[in-house]
Amino acid sequence: MTTEGMFSRGAEPPLPSSGATGDPDGGDLRARRGACATAAAGEIPRPARTDQGLLGPLPKYWAILRINLASQTAYLGEMVVRALFLAIILYVYLQLWTATYGSMGARTVAGFSVGQMVWYLLLTEAIVLSRPRLTRDVDQDVRAGDIAYQLIRPYDYVWYRLALYAGERLLRFALCLGVGGVVALALTGEAAIAPTGLVVGGLLFVVGLLVDFLGAMAIGLCAFWLEETQPFTLLYDRAIMLLGGMLLPLELLPDPVERALGALPFQLLLYAPARAAVSGDLAPFPSASCGLALTLAAMLLLVRLIYGQALRRLHANGG
Repeated sequence: MTTEGMFSRGAEPPLPSSGATGDPDGGDLRARRGACATAAAGEIPRPARTDQGLLGPLPKYWAILRINLASQTAYLGEMVVRALFLAIILYVYLQLWTATYGSMGARTVAGFSVGQMVWYLLLTEAIVLSRPRLTRDVDQDVRAGDIAYQLIRPYDYVWYRLALYAGERLLRFALCLGVGGVVALALTGEAAIAPTGLVVGGLLFVVGLLVDFLGAMAIGLCAFWLEETQPFTLLYDRAIMLLGGMLLPLELLPDPVERALGALPFQLLLYAPARAAVSGDLAPFPSASCGLALTLAAMLLLVRLIYGQALRRLHANGG
């Protein structure tokens, strides 16, 4: 066939076959044209699943976590400032508890010594200070329209956000715990941590991290309907701090307040892991783990419902 016959008026040049040298992408022009046509019709194209192996999609999310963990080292200055702020808090509260215990003439209060109170505060403050601003990032993705580009990539948006969240939070928590641990050890002269309780507290912390992520994710996804999600983020953050036992173990509160806060899920994020690590008392572990499991299941269902409604709203508006 002659060149004129191939490119006659009204005829479309043939697409190169897969592997042809004329297409540097391997000859997938038809697929890309189909994706463009789908997007123009108001639908978000779904990439083909490429997950292989027994682990499925986990390796790619693990890679995202590691990359974000490495990139967060560029912001070590900010994290060091957080850790120094934690050191100042520990020093102030050490003086407060020393004066309180001295005036009471007691070595322990509600089963906690001065050293245990300082280490309890270290753990709860490290958990709070390590929390990334997830709702702000999700809110920006929705308002800037970046979420439409995220959805056509070969990963789930919620799992992608979890990988980023975990990488950033674990680094922050490790730095706060390391610096704060050195300060607490220098101030109290003891490491008031029970080895068995540390393992149990670590498990509760990891599950609580997932619950906290889902709570923040649910608020962030509400940006599809709300003008501003930061007021709800502020309420959520303050609920964790005030109702989760950040400054005081629940045993030091009046009985009605202790029972009320013990029935809320916020204490599972701060009080439960910190108390287990400091006291070594494993008796509350079954109830705490069951509460976290139920809260995790409920929050996972809530996030999936909100996410599904958000996708339908995005499709209805043409992406």
